[in-house]
Amino acid sequence: MIKKVLMLLLAFNISAFADFYYSQGKKHNLKTLKTTKAFGKSSSILVQNDHGATLVVNNQLIVCFDDKSTQKMIENNYGLTHIKALTNSMHLYQVKDKTKTLSIANKIYEEKGVKFSHPDFKTTKKTRAITRDPHADLLWHLDDNVFNNHADINILPAWRHTKGAGVKVAVYDEGIDIDHIDLKENIYAYANFNDAGTNLPGSSDDKSWHGTAVAGILAAQENNKGGVGVAPQASLYAIRYSDKSISKDIQAYKWFMNEGVSVINNSWGTYLQLDAYEEIFEELATKGRNGKGIIIVFASGNTKQNLDEVGIHDESESKFVISVTASTQDNLIAKYSNFGSSIDFTAPGGSVENGLFTTDASGTKGYNNSDYNYNFVGTSGAAPIVSGTVALMLSANPKLTRNSIIEILKDTAQKLGNYPYDEKGRNNHWGYGKIDAGRAVELAISYENSDLKNFAQTMFSEIFE
Repeated sequence: MIKKVLMLLLAFNISAFADFYYSQGKKHNLKTLKTTKAFGKSSSILVQNDHGATLVVNNQLIVCFDDKSTQKMIENNYGLTHIKALTNSMHLYQVKDKTKTLSIANKIYEEKGVKFSHPDFKTTKKTRAITRDPHADLLWHLDDNVFNNHADINILPAWRHTKGAGVKVAVYDEGIDIDHIDLKENIYAYANFNDAGTNLPGSSDDKSWHGTAVAGILAAQENNKGGVGVAPQASLYAIRYSDKSISKDIQAYKWFMNEGVSVINNSWGTYLQLDAYEEIFEELATKGRNGKGIIIVFASGNTKQNLDEVGIHDESESKFVISVTASTQDNLIAKYSNFGSSIDFTAPGGSVENGLFTTDASGTKGYNNSDYNYNFVGTSGAAPIVSGTVALMLSANPKLTRNSIIEILKDTAQKLGNYPYDEKGRNNHWGYGKIDAGRAVELAISYENSDLKNFAQTMFSEIFE
């Protein structure tokens, strides 16, 4: 039967297919890689942008309105079928002919009252770990009493105050083993946005368990087994991300906001930052946590690239997220780390010789034939260290705003390396420096929230004018 289906797939050209799309206020060229036809109906259209990111175009598009009074008119003029509202202003639509999805999206983009419009692309997420071979059972990234290079994040002073209790953190990633002995007691909720929740998040569609390793670094529990996470008492949301469409990702992020999640870890990227992502990131960062802002953390990638290079538009470059690069056991920037003006902070990610110890899918189904990963390497590991540190800060002081958290991290980061720091205290390799969890938590406890302080001062002056 499978062979018969394959024999029925016939490639064909579609002259009506547009060769570009709009995002981030720019026009992005595309080239068609492959189009198919199966059983008399057009199937997915495979395209590639200038940077080499592969996208799949279907018959759905996402439109965000600046002026909602134009919504009905645009729906009628372009024959759109409304599927669902993704946010108050962002909507998912279906078009009749998927060969015209791009051209219709581009025309709508130019209409008055429209903030942006682009297809509901299926994108290829790339997890940001580069090796998983066993090496050493060492938690040097938390407390470096082995290499003695001060390569750790100074966790012990932070743990004297808190271990993350009361804070909801999400790992949005590939398969997460919710029954793992080092994770299951900390898992507060789970969902699978790749298949509408019909399977557990551990039922990874592509048999990858990257999320299990990430979750362990962030929130593996204290139980005298295996290792321990940065925030071992945090409430963990174990969430399988979508390989199907951007709109499912938007739904997941919106769900996090409604669930009261404070920190969202993303150890993946597509090198394709679309307007729909930017829109939801802005909403989470400015309106989440009752206006205090959700912290969105992204791994910056492991391809040694300058993210400022023309054509790269990675999710980690958004101004609404914290972008994390990786350091090694030698307290140096990892050779694989991306760099650029979007880098915010550095955290341990290890090297091929000495990676991070963390959880692996139980038994023989994960990367190794054990319950643990002895050498997890990459910015994928650095990102959850930052997410865990933020969870500790919020556990110590739940009133902190997003802006205050970032300021504390800047003030307490360790200025390392041979790259000069500018007048703002950052450079394109370390960002503002390496995370220091101990100093960050101690400052968080006594931190006077500048946003609240300014608000109070404004109100006080207006009352007594």
